[in-house]
Amino acid sequence: MKRIFLFLLFIGLNTAVAIGQKADEDKSPPSSKNDIEQELKRNRRKTRINGVYIPKDINDAIVQLEKLSDGKSLDKFRNAQEDIVAQKLHFGLGRWMIVNWNFYGGSRFEKAMRDMGLGHPDDMADFMIIIFHRHLNQKPLNSEELVKEFKKKRLEEYKKKKREVLKIIKK
Repeated sequence: MKRIFLFLLFIGLNTAVAIGQKADEDKSPPSSKNDIEQELKRNRRKTRINGVYIPKDINDAIVQLEKLSDGKSLDKFRNAQEDIVAQKLHFGLGRWMIVNWNFYGGSRFEKAMRDMGLGHPDDMADFMIIIFHRHLNQKPLNSEELVKEFKKKRLEEYKKKKREVLKIIKK
């Protein structure tokens, strides 16, 4: 009886693994512009992506960041200077937001940030770090002004890169 049970358990587990692998094969990355747009639309309707809750707006994101952070970390974050906090946390907290809140692949929060005027995922992450810092310090968020600053900075970077000539070769 014990052998039959173990045999059935073995067959059941192998079947589950095979079905799971087949499901993963069906999830190939989008290959055309239309596929990408469809994936973006689907992601923007989801409340969870890869098991992670996606905030719907800035206030919801603040609540989520507070839930995900311990008190000691929040105190250190709160006591840091605003102009330094985004720089120092960009590759930690910022990358976490970019990946988990799906700023590149699209999410409802990414859409909310784009609707505010932020277009680059790095700007979205830095914006949220600053907004969260202001919230913790009970300062006015001034999100519209902050968006204008990020847009101006991104435009200046773009113009600089477009006009930069490395070397002129004369023949």
